[in-house]
Amino acid sequence: MMSSFHAISILLALVAACGTGQEGSSTSPAALSSDAKTESKSHLNCGHVDFGQPAEIEEQLEIAHRSICHFRRIEAALAAGYHDSGLPCEPGQGYHFIKDDLVGTTDIRHPSVLMYTKDGDLNSPEWIAPKDAFPEPPSIFGRKMHSEDELGLWILHVWVWKQSSNGVFDDHNPDITCP
Repeated sequence: MMSSFHAISILLALVAACGTGQEGSSTSPAALSSDAKTESKSHLNCGHVDFGQPAEIEEQLEIAHRSICHFRRIEAALAAGYHDSGLPCEPGQGYHFIKDDLVGTTDIRHPSVLMYTKDGDLNSPEWIAPKDAFPEPPSIFGRKMHSEDELGLWILHVWVWKQSSNGVFDDHNPDITCP
């Protein structure tokens, strides 16, 4: 059972990461500055984004985009149960944070992995499934996941937050660098 102190800590972390529930309503100078920078880039806010895909896939991508909006900052992901995967920063992707109970899901609203910059800003989600539990690659967004043999996983990167010039389903985003 969760203690009231633990519940309050989680609530405070979510409020700090996401504001008070209304876009742009955070009151700290750093948050206001960050929100102003973010809101000026349409691909970094929670509004509509055109991914250039067929209508059915576009609709699914938009659902995924809106679903991860509250994870713009790493603090919200940590409060929701995502943890550092232990992998080093991957050029073109970032740092991977995983939520164990979502591994293997193809629910477009709940990615099993979120990728972040060194500063804790969201890059984009990734869906993964262990090959030993899934002999055939699962499908999501009208695509089959592809093999990551070194990790024994089926994977699909989906650039619905920071868009990639390589395409929404490419493994790497050339704008993502590692320290």
